[in-house]
Amino acid sequence: MISDHINNYKVYKGISDKVNSAIEYIQTHDFANLQTGMHEVDGDELFFNLIEYETKAPEERFWESHKKYIDLHFILEGKEFVANELFERMSIKQEYDEQDDYFLLKGEVQSKVKLEKGDFMILYPSDVHMTGIKVDSGEKVRKLVFKILI
Repeated sequence: MISDHINNYKVYKGISDKVNSAIEYIQTHDFANLQTGMHEVDGDELFFNLIEYETKAPEERFWESHKKYIDLHFILEGKEFVANELFERMSIKQEYDEQDDYFLLKGEVQSKVKLEKGDFMILYPSDVHMTGIKVDSGEKVRKLVFKILI
């Protein structure tokens, strides 16, 4: 898991050409008037979902991880905590869904990162995550979730 502000991305450049492409896309496009939903960048190799939701208490959220894709979350508006844990420290709640590329898992929140406007987080398959956790009180978050084929 990597978390930082988009202005510091040059420190991580070179992790992957596809991750670099996602960051470049973020830096060169305006998302203000873009509708929520899935948007292709490079077929199933690289695409993103623009999502909006209200943050909630951890008990109202869920743990997930992926096999085929790296997630890159980028906050456009609002702030949230994202809990994270290693896959090996969790137990499987729902077996892997091949079509939608996710496991549902269960475990305790031990660690979380606060993301605000302009922050990004890169999550690998070993990084189980719970998004949408409220910081102070529930608030609207608008963000991009890039899916980067491994």
